[in-house]
Amino acid sequence: MGDLIAMWLATVVGVTGSVAGLLWIRSEIGFKRRCVHIDAEVVGVREHEDGDGDVHFYPIVRFTTPGGTTAEGESYARINTYTPPDTISVFYDPRDPENFNEDPRTGIHAGLILLVFCGPPAVIGLWSMTH
Repeated sequence: MGDLIAMWLATVVGVTGSVAGLLWIRSEIGFKRRCVHIDAEVVGVREHEDGDGDVHFYPIVRFTTPGGTTAEGESYARINTYTPPDTISVFYDPRDPENFNEDPRTGIHAGLILLVFCGPPAVIGLWSMTH
C-alpha cells in the first residue's frame, strides 16, 4: 500500500511540476517576443546574506521608456560588479515596464529545469498506472 501511495504522490508532483514548467516557459516566450531592450541606470545595490554566509548583491535599476514611463526595480543579476551610476542593459515588457530582466531567456531556462526534474516522475507514474 505504501508503494502505491508513493507512486501516486510522485505522479501528482511530477504532473503538477511539469504543467507549471510548461506554463512558465509559455509565459516567458511571450515576454521574450514582446520585450524591448533599454539601458537602465544602477541607482543602488541591495546586499543579501544567505543562510550559508554567502553575500549576494542585487542592483537596483531605473529606466524611462520612450513613452515616458519610469520603472524601477531590483535586478536578479546577483552580480557584485555594479555600482551607481553604472548602466545595465535590460529587457522590459512594454505592457508592464516593471516586468524586466537582464536576459529574456532566464525564465525559459527556469521552466525547462522544472520540466526536466518533474517530467520523468510524471511519465513513469502515468505509465505505471496504465500498465
